[in-house]
Amino acid sequence: MIGFNIKPNKEAKDLATKLSVNVLYFNIIYEAIEHITKALSGLLAPEINEQVLGQCEILQVFKSSKAGKVAGIKVTEGSIVNNSDVRIIRDGSVVYTGKIVSLYREKNEVKEIKAGIEGGVAFKDFLDFKEKDIIEVFSVVQSARTIN
Repeated sequence: MIGFNIKPNKEAKDLATKLSVNVLYFNIIYEAIEHITKALSGLLAPEINEQVLGQCEILQVFKSSKAGKVAGIKVTEGSIVNNSDVRIIRDGSVVYTGKIVSLYREKNEVKEIKAGIEGGVAFKDFLDFKEKDIIEVFSVVQSARTIN
């Protein structure tokens, strides 16, 4: 409850305490409006945005003793980073959304592969990738929403 340029009597204070009602008092209207705006902004769900970090194409599928199956890829845009969120697209449809488990470059495990470079990728709980599949690497960014 908000009071503006007013003070409650004893009975109103006792009733607010009994009912567990928080009573705030303001003398300046802008402070009251600012308080209400901040309180309402906290009720809004955060805004979720995806940012595409890179894209690559599967050129060949390899069998690996360590990872099971590894996708031989060529990065076409941006960069591919280990432990990133990925989406595998086949014929315009998403067939997998998950994470990169391992990233390889010349049989060595690496953290990142940049555009124009070839490498290998293993995915968490997914082995059904094929040649010509497109891998899109993205990150999810959450930002607090506010009322203006």
